[in-house]
Amino acid sequence: MCSRKSIWMSVVIILAIIMVISTPVFAKTVTLKCAHVCAADHPYEVGSLKLAEVVAEQTGGELVINTFPSGSLGGERDINEGILLGTIDMTVCSLGVTATFVPEVNVFNLPFIFKGPEHFQKVVNSQIGENLLAAGEKHGFKMLAFCAPVFRHPMNNIRPISSPSDFKGIKMRLMEVPMHIATYKAMGAIPTPIPFAELYSALQLGTADGNENAMTTLYTKKVYEVQKYISVLPVFSNGAALFMGLKQWDSLSLEHQKAILDAVPAFKNASNQSYIELESTNLQKMIDSGIKMIQPDVTPFQESVKSVYDDFIKDNPEASEIIEGIKAID
Repeated sequence: MCSRKSIWMSVVIILAIIMVISTPVFAKTVTLKCAHVCAADHPYEVGSLKLAEVVAEQTGGELVINTFPSGSLGGERDINEGILLGTIDMTVCSLGVTATFVPEVNVFNLPFIFKGPEHFQKVVNSQIGENLLAAGEKHGFKMLAFCAPVFRHPMNNIRPISSPSDFKGIKMRLMEVPMHIATYKAMGAIPTPIPFAELYSALQLGTADGNENAMTTLYTKKVYEVQKYISVLPVFSNGAALFMGLKQWDSLSLEHQKAILDAVPAFKNASNQSYIELESTNLQKMIDSGIKMIQPDVTPFQESVKSVYDDFIKDNPEASEIIEGIKAID
């Protein structure tokens, strides 16, 4: 006969097994922070929300991406540093600032390197684009996509810009991107780096005479209120990159990594479509407000910045082949 003690032990074991079997198993929810500096209705956010939506659907809510627009977690440099520190997981960042952290990307910041939105998309979706995305891993980033196939156009309140000589003496507010500064110097302007948050007042007070950005940004920032002229002159790509910290990426399960990769096309389609639609609409709104539009011949401007290419290739000989590859893509 079994002892009372052994009977009670058996009962306890059976009850424990029943509890384990009957207790539902809940997967641990993983939450990622995706931060950027643009407004809550900007294409960056449109794409980020689509990414979060698709990822949540594919993982049954196990992987959550929370977005932080409008610079709520800092400027682009702050966000990228936060990603390297692990306090932020993901961002959509301008190519200008991305290249300060992933120098290989700087080839996309060359003036007039892209022929238009379609050319931009063909290039970034080619092997050239794939190679530059992969370069991020050397610097601590998992780069997922390039997006935003639009361009940065100059505005000013001094004179219409129809040729490089028209830039002479004009103080142009620029991002603190060496390629941008060298380009506008080559065209005759006076580069004036000013924080984006101070742009409107700087133009209003005359600290700067002009600025350059995508049509949508120029409109939403309302700088057309303190500018007179806009030239449809695609000096620089206003492209951006979606990326994570490599450590954060490696910490995800293979299933969660796959969910993000599978959602990247939806991110690109949403952000790209939003950008392209808004660009023409917002240019027209600025024209309707009284801004004078100029559509200059691009050729003289391209010739004026050849020294920028020469200097870049001198410092980065390997870029020569990439540049030729970009030009060869129709």
